[in-house]
Amino acid sequence: MNQSPPTKLFTLASGKGGVGKTSLTLNLATQLAKQGQKVLVIDGDTGLANADVQLNLKPERDLAHYLSGQFALRHVLTPTPQGFTLIAGRAGHNQLANLPLPKLHQLLKDLRDLAQSYTITLIDAAAGVSPTTLAMCAEANHTLLVTTPDPSSLTDAYALIKLLWHNNATANSQLIVNQANAREAAQVHTRLTTAATTFLGLPPLPLLGNIPQCKHFSQAVRQHHLASTAFPNSPAITALQTLAKKLA
Repeated sequence: MNQSPPTKLFTLASGKGGVGKTSLTLNLATQLAKQGQKVLVIDGDTGLANADVQLNLKPERDLAHYLSGQFALRHVLTPTPQGFTLIAGRAGHNQLANLPLPKLHQLLKDLRDLAQSYTITLIDAAAGVSPTTLAMCAEANHTLLVTTPDPSSLTDAYALIKLLWHNNATANSQLIVNQANAREAAQVHTRLTTAATTFLGLPPLPLLGNIPQCKHFSQAVRQHHLASTAFPNSPAITALQTLAKKLA
C-alpha cells in the first residue's frame, strides 16, 4: 500500500523585522503549490499578523477564533487563489499578542497534527527573539533563517542563532539571504558561519539560497498582490522557484 510522504514543517524566522520574510514565505508557498505540493501556511506573528493583508484576503476565521475555543484549528483554514491554505492571525489582538506558553504549546501540537494532511507547512514566525518565535523554531523540522546583507540584520540574525543554540534548536537550521546577489549572499554566509563556529562551536550553517534585490516585491505588497502572480518572470521569482525545489 502506498503511503503519503511525511510532512515537512519549516519555520521562517528573522532576527530583525523588515527583511521581507512574510513576502518571501507567501511567494515561496505559491511556488511550492505550483510545483504540486500541498502547502499550509500559518501566520505565526501572533501580535502583528499581516499575511492576509498581503494576500488581499478577509478570512472568516483566524487564530483568534481557535484560541478562544470557538473552533478547532482545522476549522480556521482559508484557501487562497495561489493554491495554498492559510491560517491567518489577527493584528493587534490582545490574546494573540500575549500568548501564554501553555496555549502556544497546544497550538503547536495541534498544528503538527494538522500538518500531517499537507506535504509542506510553513510557519511565518514573528521577527525577533521572543519565546514564541523560539518555540516555533524548536517545533519545526527545519528553521529557515532569513536575513539581508544589512549590518543590523546580520547582528540580529546572529543573536537569533545564539538564542536558538541556547535552546538546543539550531539543528537543521539553514540560511536564506534576501535582497542579495550570489556574491553578497556568500559574504553573509561566511560572516555568520564564522561567528557561529568560532564563538558557539556550531557546525557550518548551510546556505539554502539567495533572493536578489527586486523592486517588484515592494511594488506587489503596495498593490496587495504577490510578486509570484504579478511579476512571475522577475529574477527574484526565478530564485524562489529554485528554492522551492530544494525544499520539496
